[in-house]
Amino acid sequence: MKQNNVFEGFSKDLTDFLWELRFNNYKQWFDENRNRYQRVLKEPMDALAAELVRQVKERTGETFLCSVSRINRDVRFSKDKSPYRDHKWLVLKRGEGLWKDKPVLFFEVGADYYMAGLGIYERLPAYMKAFRKKVEANPALFLRLAQGLEAFPFTVRGEDYKKKMGNWTDWQMGFWMQKKEISFLAERGIDELLYSRELLDWCMDAFLALLPMCKWMEEVVAE
Repeated sequence: MKQNNVFEGFSKDLTDFLWELRFNNYKQWFDENRNRYQRVLKEPMDALAAELVRQVKERTGETFLCSVSRINRDVRFSKDKSPYRDHKWLVLKRGEGLWKDKPVLFFEVGADYYMAGLGIYERLPAYMKAFRKKVEANPALFLRLAQGLEAFPFTVRGEDYKKKMGNWTDWQMGFWMQKKEISFLAERGIDELLYSRELLDWCMDAFLALLPMCKWMEEVVAE
């Protein structure tokens, strides 16, 4: 809940709202529950976003901008014509412009999960080609950054290429070279942390752990 833009945790009605939205994904239901959406999801997410930006700046000196997803879906080019998302996310990005084509820190909540992580979501073939080139230029540095994430811990997500990318005999390097896409995720099932201010601390711990890798990924220049 939110008071004066201070994040105090999400409402315990949040998961019920998201489950109900999933099975009642049409305008009349949402209009009848719009105030509920504002209270249990939009307002606390906006407050969390504002506090994360502020705390990252205070604790690291790094300036990030934040974007929060809209509940309305763009259905113009989608086979799924459901008008509303049944989850919501925020992203912390550096610099102006679209966030999808650059590495971003993010938090997302759905009906049965929440997660924090780091990822990039567009221009992936060009980006991952440059990613592999940068890894190859200094494998020791990249592996050190990757190993530093094991303490949180994060799960590496991303589909692999079927074709072998290079002739690496080292299994660690082979693992990274095969990635067609990449993200680092810390995911939890719904628990009491979601409903408390301590969720902000958990997100901050995740973002601070991810920040060195985020900076490295920002230096990848896709042609």
